[in-house]
Amino acid sequence: MAKAAPKKTVKPASKATKPGRRPTGAKTTKVVKAAAPVKKPAAVKAPLVSKDELRAQLEKAQNTIATLRAKSREAVRAAKAAAVQIVELEAKVAELEKKVGAQAKPAKPAAAAKPVKQRGRKAAVTGDADAPVESDELVPAEAGTTAEE
Repeated sequence: MAKAAPKKTVKPASKATKPGRRPTGAKTTKVVKAAAPVKKPAAVKAPLVSKDELRAQLEKAQNTIATLRAKSREAVRAAKAAAVQIVELEAKVAELEKKVGAQAKPAKPAAAAKPVKQRGRKAAVTGDADAPVESDELVPAEAGTTAEE
């Protein structure tokens, strides 16, 4: 007969552990990723340029700088001129708005104004001056109609 494999005795995990020790079943394993190899860029050699070519590039760059500065000055002048023009136009608009407001104001009070009765002697005198005389209004109208016939 075949012999049975000897049984191993397993110690039961005790709940109480000694201070300063970790329980055997609670070990944490850290997963460490392998660091990617650092790739160094290959050294690129600058193309050899002669002194004459460098001088030509320098002169071209200086000309470009000069033209850009000139354009910048022109743009600043144009911006200042536009700002002045905007201020002038805003003043003109404000002036025109005042005119429109002044024209609209007299029309409203004349239509909505009711004669207010005032007591006293001065009220009778000023009230007579404002009241139109009927005979003055009728005379020119009648004279015009008789001339046409």
